[in-house]
Amino acid sequence: MKQRILAAALVLCLCISSQSVAYAWQEPLLMQGDVLVEESISGMVTRDGAIPTPTEVYEAMTALKEQDGYKEGTPWTNDEPYSDSKGYYHWKGGPLGGANISAVGCVAFAFILSDAAFGSLPARMYAEGEFTYEDIKVGDILRVSNDVHTVIVLEVTDAGVVVAEGNISTGDHKGKVHWGRTISKEEVMSNTSHYITRYPEGYILPDDPTANDIIGSGTLEGGLSWSLTKAGTLTISGKGAMPDFSSTGDQPWNDNGSKIRKVLIGDGVTSIGSCAFWNCGVLSAEISPSVTTIGNSAFRSSSVISVTVPSSVKTIGDSAFRECENLSSVTVSEGVEKIDQNAFRACKSLTSIALPASIGEVGAAAFFQCQALKSATFAAGDKQVKLGDNMFTQCYYLMSVKLPKNIDCIGEGMFQNCLMLAGVEIPQGAESIGMSAFASCSSLTTVIIPDSVTTIGIAAFASCPLTDIYFTGSETQWNSISKMGDTASAVSKAKIHYNYTPPVIPDPDDDNNGDEPGSGDKPGEGDKPGSEDKPGEGDKPGSADKPGEGDKPGSEDKPGEGDKPGSGNNPGMGDNLGSGDNPGSVNNPGGGDNSGGGESQAPITRGKTFTISKVTYKL
Repeated sequence: MKQRILAAALVLCLCISSQSVAYAWQEPLLMQGDVLVEESISGMVTRDGAIPTPTEVYEAMTALKEQDGYKEGTPWTNDEPYSDSKGYYHWKGGPLGGANISAVGCVAFAFILSDAAFGSLPARMYAEGEFTYEDIKVGDILRVSNDVHTVIVLEVTDAGVVVAEGNISTGDHKGKVHWGRTISKEEVMSNTSHYITRYPEGYILPDDPTANDIIGSGTLEGGLSWSLTKAGTLTISGKGAMPDFSSTGDQPWNDNGSKIRKVLIGDGVTSIGSCAFWNCGVLSAEISPSVTTIGNSAFRSSSVISVTVPSSVKTIGDSAFRECENLSSVTVSEGVEKIDQNAFRACKSLTSIALPASIGEVGAAAFFQCQALKSATFAAGDKQVKLGDNMFTQCYYLMSVKLPKNIDCIGEGMFQNCLMLAGVEIPQGAESIGMSAFASCSSLTTVIIPDSVTTIGIAAFASCPLTDIYFTGSETQWNSISKMGDTASAVSKAKIHYNYTPPVIPDPDDDNNGDEPGSGDKPGEGDKPGSEDKPGEGDKPGSADKPGEGDKPGSEDKPGEGDKPGSGNNPGMGDNLGSGDNPGSVNNPGGGDNSGGGESQAPITRGKTFTISKVTYKL
C-alpha cells in the first residue's frame, strides 16, 4: 500500500543538489497559495474541490503553451522569468510532508502547469518503489534524471510518457521551455526518485463504466438514506434531520470515509449531523437550501477545499470545519446567524473571510490559528454582534479587519499575536477591551477607541508599538476609563487624539477610497512581510486533539478548558512571536496620558509610507 513520505525525505527530494535545476524550501504560511508569477498565467483555473478529468488537465496545461512565457524555446532558468520582486513560485498544492513548497526553475514550471490544471487540490507524494507505472496520470509530476530534474506528464502510453519541462540542463533546449519530450516506461520506473499526484487516493477515471456503481448504502436513524459511489460521491437523501454521531467510528460510511470525494446533501434534509464527515476525504460539499444547521465537528479534519454555506443555515456548529487544512474558500451567505466556537479553527489555508450582516454571534476561537488569514470583514448591519474571546488569536498575517457596526466588546485575546495588524477601528458601543486583546501585535501602531469603552484589561496592548490612539470622547472621558495592570503605561506612550470623529467607511463591495484603519487598505501588499518570523513554530494546531480521543463534538472545548491559547502563561506571553517583551515586564500602571489637544484627523493617509520591523509599507 502506498505510504506518504516523511517531511525529512520530502526536503531531501525537493532541495536540489545541482545548480542547474530548481529548488524548493519551506515558507511561512502567508505565502501558501500566493502566486508571485500568476499575472503571466492568463487562464489559470481555480477548481475549488472539483476533480478534473485527465482530458481537462491536459487542456488546461496545454492552453499555456501558446501564451507568452510558456512557448516552446522560451528562456526558463533559476533566474528567469523571475525578478527581484518575484523570486520564486508558491504553488497551490498545499503542504507536502508538513512543508509549504516554493520553487524556481524546472520545479516551478511543473508547479505552474499543475496549478493551472488542478487549482487548489492538495497533492500527495510517493518515493521510488511506492508507486507503479499504472498509477501515473496526465498532470502528475515526476522527479527524474537521478534526482536532478522535474517534469510534468502530458500523456501516458503503454510505451512511456510525454512531458513538458522548463530549465533543461543539457542539449539544444538547455535553460528553456520544452514541450513534448518522451520518456520510456523503463526509464520512468528506473530513474524517478519521487512522484507527486493531485488526484485523490482511489481516484476512478470518469470513463470507467463502474464509476457510478454503489459501494455502500444504508438508512440513517430517522429515515434518511445514504449511498456512496465508486467515484466517491456520497448522497444523503430523504426528509428530515441527519442524526448526530458521537465519534468517527459511528459514521455508517466510516469504512469508506477516505474514499469520499464529494458530499451531496439532498433537498429535504434539514441538518448535517455532528461528526458526520469528521476525518473523511471529502473535497467538496453541495448543501441544499433545506439545511438549517451544520452540526458540531461536521466536517472537522476533512480534506474539504471550499464550501458555500447557504442562507437557510442559521448555525454553523462548534468545530464544524476545525482543522480543515486544505479549506481555502468559504462563502457564508446572508441569513446565517451564528458561528459557534472553534468553527474554523486552524484552517491554515484560509486567506480571507467575509461575514454577512445577518450574523449575530461569533464564538470563541472561531478563527484561532488561521495562520494564512489576511483579511476579515463583517458586513454593515444594525444587529448587535457578540464576539467571543481569542477569535483571531495567532492569525499571524491578518492585515485588514472591519468589525461589525455594533459589538458588545473586544474579547480577551481577540487579536493576540496578529503580527501584521497595523491598525483597527473599534466600533462605537463596545464597552470593554479585554485582557491581552492586542497583546504581541508587533505591527499595531494605530487604534480608534470609542467613548463607549469604560474598561481596558491587563496587557491589552502589551508589546505593541502604539504611536496614535484616536478617541471619540473628551480628555476627561479618556481619563475616566479603567486601565488595568500595565495598560495605563502602555497607552501613555502613544499620542492621544481626543474628540475624533471616524469617517463613514463604505462597504467592502463598494469602491473603497477610505484611508482609515480597517477600511480595506492592506499594508505591505506586494512586499514580503515578516521575513524573519516563522509563524506557528512550536504551536501546531490541534496537535493534542485527535478524533475520538476525548475530544468529542459538543464537549465544550473552549479556550481555557484544556485547550487554551497560551494556557498557563501570563497574559500576552504564551505565544509571543518576535516581540521579545513580556507584557508588563517594564510597564507600570499609573502612567500619564498624552494630550492630543482635541485634534480630529485621519490616523493614516493614503500614500503614506512607513516602516515596521525593517519592512516598508505604502498604503
